[in-house]
Amino acid sequence: MARTATGVIRLIHTFRMSFPARLRLALIAVAIPLVIASCSKATSATSPAPTVPPGTPATTAPATTAPATASATASAGSCPADYCVPPDWDTAKAATPLAQIPPFSEPLNVVISARSTVSLAGIQQALGNWKTVTTTSTVSVAGIHLKCISAERANVTGSGYEVMRQAWRLGGCLHGNELSLSGNEDHVRFWNQPVAGRGHGAWFGAASYETMCIVKDGQLTTASAHKTWTALHPGAAYHCVDGGPGTFHATHPDGYDNAARDFAAAIAAAGKAKGWQVTQRVVSVARTARAGEGGVPFSDAVYIVTVIA
Repeated sequence: MARTATGVIRLIHTFRMSFPARLRLALIAVAIPLVIASCSKATSATSPAPTVPPGTPATTAPATTAPATASATASAGSCPADYCVPPDWDTAKAATPLAQIPPFSEPLNVVISARSTVSLAGIQQALGNWKTVTTTSTVSVAGIHLKCISAERANVTGSGYEVMRQAWRLGGCLHGNELSLSGNEDHVRFWNQPVAGRGHGAWFGAASYETMCIVKDGQLTTASAHKTWTALHPGAAYHCVDGGPGTFHATHPDGYDNAARDFAAAIAAAGKAKGWQVTQRVVSVARTARAGEGGVPFSDAVYIVTVIA
């Protein structure tokens, strides 16, 4: 995905979910564990508000229902009312079990503002179909063992890189893997940042769309094109970010940007249904990374979402 000068975002990612009915039938006789790992890392984003002393909330530009872009001018540690600018807007590099996918970082591309009066749990409940997944949770489908998500680390507080506090997948672990077969599996990892005077703090999210992929004959390709082979070769399966090798490109050509945009839109729709005031804006930030898993590029855009009951 080409990054625009304004850092405007295009379209989102999460971990994997369940196999469709046809795949379940094809694999019912195969009781081979299939462990699928996920990927993610966030890149740098900065606040559009003027630089202020660390820990001091500053006035932010009015949030709008239609995203507007702004240049990132705040330095690390400065605190607009929405969040404090983190030391690093990229996640720490994550290794993969596949030689075809070298270590990568991913962008922090969504922030649920500290000005929000609705908790993260309240937002998740309103969304309905975004389920919590953990690094220790697994599911079994027709004798196939599925790992739900892998750990990633980010530094949003200045205290060093820490493992995500929460992770959500559209449809949860089971249905999410089904969505991944068509490249529609969306997930978000979250890190919390305490902000003075704000009850819930700010939640930084790394969102992406992914496709269940495999390594066959030394090349990454979609698992849906080789379902039976995938069941017989569990070590070859992985989750590839949409827009990269082994994925579908038409629906989500920019797996990171598309995921951030769609996740922010989902929050807005859920909030509207609840009668909440949901505002969002898009800020352009200075990132140190330009591409994530599989070389999938991402822009400098970050969605700032505020949810007020």
